[in-house]
Amino acid sequence: MPSKYDVFAQIIEKAPCKAKDLLFNTPVYAHINALESKGWVKEIQGKYIPVKNKETKAGFDIIKYCLKNGLDYNIFFSRNVSDVLNSLFRHAPNLRPSMLKNNIENTKILHYLEENQFVLITKLRPRRGVILKHQLIDSIFKLNNIKLNTETSHYLEIRKKVLGLDPVLVNPFDNSVFKFLAGSAMLEGSTVSIGETKDLIVNDIYPDKPKKDIQMVKNLNEAMHFVLDNLHKEITVSDIKKLNWFILFSLHRNAGKFKKAHNKIQGNPDFKTAAPRRVHNLLEEFCQKLNQITTKESCLDTSGYIHNQLQFIHPFSDGNSRTVRMVLNWMFLKHNLPLLVIKIGSFDEYMSLTKLAKKRNDKKLSRLFQHMFLHESLI
Repeated sequence: MPSKYDVFAQIIEKAPCKAKDLLFNTPVYAHINALESKGWVKEIQGKYIPVKNKETKAGFDIIKYCLKNGLDYNIFFSRNVSDVLNSLFRHAPNLRPSMLKNNIENTKILHYLEENQFVLITKLRPRRGVILKHQLIDSIFKLNNIKLNTETSHYLEIRKKVLGLDPVLVNPFDNSVFKFLAGSAMLEGSTVSIGETKDLIVNDIYPDKPKKDIQMVKNLNEAMHFVLDNLHKEITVSDIKKLNWFILFSLHRNAGKFKKAHNKIQGNPDFKTAAPRRVHNLLEEFCQKLNQITTKESCLDTSGYIHNQLQFIHPFSDGNSRTVRMVLNWMFLKHNLPLLVIKIGSFDEYMSLTKLAKKRNDKKLSRLFQHMFLHESLI
């Protein structure tokens, strides 16, 4: 059965429209009436259009973001979701405050937030962890007219727990690989979900998604195979160029070639990348430092540096961030750390510590990676 928010999403897409124009197999007049009473839609000359105000703008933002990123927007329109999020921000690191217990709807919301990394668990009993800032959470609070500081709660000291995780033997068909591929592509605008990624790679089933999105996932899979085939060798400048070639194959004419013009980070004028003339020497120095990392501990501690330094060098015309994440995971797997899986709920925090950062903070980024590792091992 469609919800009134399903009906609202259809009206946004098809407006001005009649009820019969909406793609539902059941009558939706009750939902339309509810939306009219709520002030979200109005009827003009027998056709429905969305009303534009602060509340519907927030609702539209939630629907748009969820549709693009494969999330269930009905979860975020739940009557309980604002109370759940409010409680989490106020009580973190306690992720099960007493007011949220013994309620099936609250439990459903909490598990959904955890599954998609809006919340990163560090301990199961009692439930402890951090809740991350995110544009979707801001939209939910705007929708419900709640004013609250939604900055990420404090990272916890979990280094020893992460180092104590069992070594992971990764093969190309592990679920963690599909999660990594989908997440890395989605960070660059892909709409291919984790499930669709698995079907594409394993069963050669192509989703009804843009060709560019599908090619991006296939390319990342080829790059991952290259990493797994060369896991224990020293990483060279040539290897990094090869990774970029795999990542940009058929997507960019300069795949695997160093940039010839200075590139800028869209949306962040504060992020300065290296000049083209410096790229080769900086990459040589970078690879030398990578190959001096010989322990699990030093790899974990320098992971923020590894990521941010290669992103600063920004050696290629395109595909730099995907290349960075591939090199970073090469290092993680090489030193018996898990594959780093970044899901939609962590996107904003991750971006704020990487190419959208106003000030570089390698240590904080390393802490975020630790939380992602431990979270994925616990769920």
